[in-house]
Amino acid sequence: MAPARGQFTILYHRAMRLDPVASNRGRTMSATPPTASDRPRQSTVRMEELLPHEWDAIRQHTPIVYWPHGLIEWHGEHLAIGNDAVKAEALCLRIAERYGGMVYPTSYFGLEFAVPFDPKYGRGGNISVHEELFRQIARRTYRQLGRAGFKVIVAITGHYPPEQPGLLKEEAEAVMRTARGPLKIWAMADYETVTDLDYTGDHAAKWETSILWHLRPDLVDMSQLPADPNVELWGVGGLDPREHASQRVGRDICEAIIDRVGQRALAMLGELG
Repeated sequence: MAPARGQFTILYHRAMRLDPVASNRGRTMSATPPTASDRPRQSTVRMEELLPHEWDAIRQHTPIVYWPHGLIEWHGEHLAIGNDAVKAEALCLRIAERYGGMVYPTSYFGLEFAVPFDPKYGRGGNISVHEELFRQIARRTYRQLGRAGFKVIVAITGHYPPEQPGLLKEEAEAVMRTARGPLKIWAMADYETVTDLDYTGDHAAKWETSILWHLRPDLVDMSQLPADPNVELWGVGGLDPREHASQRVGRDICEAIIDRVGQRALAMLGELG
């Protein structure tokens, strides 16, 4: 049981007196407390970085929240192991920056349908959860975001065995059926709005490599791949990234995703009146 508010205040100040180091931890020693002018703020759409009045202003103006999904999983020698979540987050941030709304912290609780690490790194490596926990996280988060006043929730997963976007969609439907206020939830794999542009999903191949290369070039190192095209790449599924991937390909497909998702999210908000 959590202490009552008054009890918590007493306990907190008592702890600070007992631990003078803790009382100053994380503070800048100054004769006067910092003010807004002392602490320059950069605009952000990351929910966890917003001050309460900033959070409320965005929520009142554009009550749309984007929720990226992925996991830790092998993505070849050349891509960061958090690729799925990182690309989904980067896309969500760009959508919110361009079309409004904010981004809820990225979920790395992905389903266990994943490509294993190269055996030379030993057993394990991928981090995942079972289906019931995945469902519970999705359901509870959807509900609480709705209760917080968001009218449109867009869940985008960069990890897309059929089960992951499928379960996100199922839980979205269940929550919308029981929502007390206006609420639309759109759950999808990151490629779903651009299948007409030939991106239908792959694994660490042409598309995922190109996308991360554009969004986060610091997390891609093509020199880690063997130059000989006859050498098979472990855990890479799709067109060979050594031949087909480029930052230009990534830029073009990302721009299409950003605009199509952002425009549709605003349209969904408009449909709610």
